[in-house]
Amino acid sequence: MSYRIALSGALAAALALGSAPGPAAAGDAGAFIGGVAAGVLGTLAVQHARQPQRVVVQKHYVAPRAPSYQREANRQVQTALNYFGFPAGTPDGVMGANSRAAVAQYQVFLATPATGVLTEYERAFLTSSYDRAISGGAVTAQTMAAQGQGTRGLLVAYRQEQLGIPAPVPQVVAPPVAAPQPVAPAAAPPAGVTEASATAPAPAPAPAPAPAAAAVAALPSFIAGPAAPSMAGACDRTAVVTSRNGGPQIYKVGARLDALQAIDEQFCLARTYAIDDGESLAAAAQGFTAAEIETQCKAFAPSMAAYVGKLLTETPEQATDALQAFAASTGIPSAQLAANARICLGVGYRTDDPDVALASALVLVGLGEAAYDELVAYHLVNGYGVAARGSLGVEWLNAAADALASGATPLVTADEAGRLELMQTTGTLLLVGETDATIVDAKGGSAAPADPAATSASTPASMALPKAVSN
Repeated sequence: MSYRIALSGALAAALALGSAPGPAAAGDAGAFIGGVAAGVLGTLAVQHARQPQRVVVQKHYVAPRAPSYQREANRQVQTALNYFGFPAGTPDGVMGANSRAAVAQYQVFLATPATGVLTEYERAFLTSSYDRAISGGAVTAQTMAAQGQGTRGLLVAYRQEQLGIPAPVPQVVAPPVAAPQPVAPAAAPPAGVTEASATAPAPAPAPAPAPAAAAVAALPSFIAGPAAPSMAGACDRTAVVTSRNGGPQIYKVGARLDALQAIDEQFCLARTYAIDDGESLAAAAQGFTAAEIETQCKAFAPSMAAYVGKLLTETPEQATDALQAFAASTGIPSAQLAANARICLGVGYRTDDPDVALASALVLVGLGEAAYDELVAYHLVNGYGVAARGSLGVEWLNAAADALASGATPLVTADEAGRLELMQTTGTLLLVGETDATIVDAKGGSAAPADPAATSASTPASMALPKAVSN
């Protein structure tokens, strides 16, 4: 305590005396300590003055700006997305959340992986389609009218053109014929003009030739060309025959079997299951209305046109290999792709659109769900969405039967007893050219023809197929 008091006093004395000259007394320890303390404090003060002052800088994050050319490219993409009905917001060149969501919707419409980031092809197709639509004038309007779906129909038309699918021809309507105008009574001839010259008719101008398109359109047309077979209509007729027969065709030794009726009954049964399954999955889909789902499914079908064509030239094994390669190339997880395909399968059957239904079934085949070979078989036998090829359809039916025998999950989970044998027997009968027979053994390999009258009674003429199924 005494030391601290002495030090304080020495400091005060040193500050009071300053640097006065004169020798210090040997016993004046306080003055010495005070001088040392003052020197230390002075040194610290100088050092503090020399140290740089700490400056607190507040940092603000500034997002890096994209180069001007990139922003311009982004603006073109946003403008095109907005034009085709995928709302990207104000074209500001910044691909934010709204733009990425619009890109994902566009990708879903094209049936490509919905990543929210455009591939080079998707970007080029989008912007070139926009430029083509803007500069198309009347052609753009005619294409939209022929395709439907507004501006999105243009994307469908341009995509079909890339795939080599003919565009629908817009109907030409004849111009209306103007009603004849009443003729005013002739006035009296002026003086000096004879009545004969006054009443002489002036030479009429040569009539202009009528446009060829108008002349064709003016012709009456009461019977249209052949329409695609209706799946819904066929199932309605099948139900009538099933009711008249007292129930569906079954597999039982000694029973009479109408192979064509069995094919139709099993198709309509599987179709019903597919519609129910698709509607259940669609109900769980978030953020999409039923109309949007239907539109996207219809837009997806043309992308499978090449694989539909392979059905007519390749074996089921070859076509399946190509479909598996396609499914793997999409980059979409198998479970997600299968759910989307099952939704579209139900849409195709519910809206009676065989193209959508067949395309969706082929995707499921490509995912390894071999039970859907059965649906492909029915489409080939009846010509739903593909040219009818009965023998090829039987090959797909046999492939489905083999898959079910190996444990594949069936399409129809009810009334499974004898259904596999029924498929096998039906395929055998169609291959040998029988449409109505009696089942005599457990494998359906030998069958005795039944009364031909029974066949004509149970199968309407509108449903009958050729007795021998051939390519």
